[in-house]
Amino acid sequence: MAVLARSVVLIAVTGASAAAQSWRTMDVSRQVRDSSEHSVRVHFPVGRFSLRATSDPVLYSMQLRYDEDYMRPWHEYDAESRRVTLGVDADDVRLRKHRRALDEAELEVSLSDAVPMDLALELGATEARLDVGGLALSRLRVETGAADARLDFSSPNKTKMRRLDIRLGAATFVIRNLGNANVSSIRVEGGVGKVDLDFGGAIHDDVSVDANVALGKLALRLPAAVGVRVELQRLLATFDHAGLHKRGDAYFSDNWDTAKVRMRVRAETVFGSIEIDRTP
Repeated sequence: MAVLARSVVLIAVTGASAAAQSWRTMDVSRQVRDSSEHSVRVHFPVGRFSLRATSDPVLYSMQLRYDEDYMRPWHEYDAESRRVTLGVDADDVRLRKHRRALDEAELEVSLSDAVPMDLALELGATEARLDVGGLALSRLRVETGAADARLDFSSPNKTKMRRLDIRLGAATFVIRNLGNANVSSIRVEGGVGKVDLDFGGAIHDDVSVDANVALGKLALRLPAAVGVRVELQRLLATFDHAGLHKRGDAYFSDNWDTAKVRMRVRAETVFGSIEIDRTP
């Protein structure tokens, strides 16, 4: 039977507002005792969320400001399966009804840069600032609702990432320095919103991008040295493809046949726009 361990927690009452909210703060962390790959899940439905790597000797640390009338802190560690769950355990439907009153909730998470991780982020109506640079991510999944999210690979990922999955609701999602992600497959599914994929950093291997954005804008920004092939399905949508030429059923960059690194893009949109920006 798996052993479920909870870390030591420090709780401080920060006081109640005029709206009878009961705000509390919590700090929790766990030391690194196993450097094997871990599965980490973070669930945070409303408020401000930030994530970063740490070189401290901890597997994770979490600082949470929450309203105890609506939210329950969630921090579990299963040593046998190497699973970590952090964030808030709550009724998301009830939270959405009181979203404005709970926007002041805050979650800060730091993850070890010395432990490989399969990381899943489940975010709702959040303002998310995520810097995963320096982590060792074997896989990353991000799911957002009505969010304003920024994801940055500010320094190279320390291991090969099998896949990056992004699933959006009505959101604006910007990813910077994707060249540092060390990923071979990227999938984006969006409802309404804007997705900006910036492949700054150093791209060493071929990449495939599958994107389905129903209503909104998809922008890919990548170095001109990368060869590009785009397959497109669109209805009442625009496609800005300067520097790409149609050959058969796809669009190709001039350097597709000679490029050392290639990107294959399969994009689908209905009422939206797709932009490919190849900067020298």
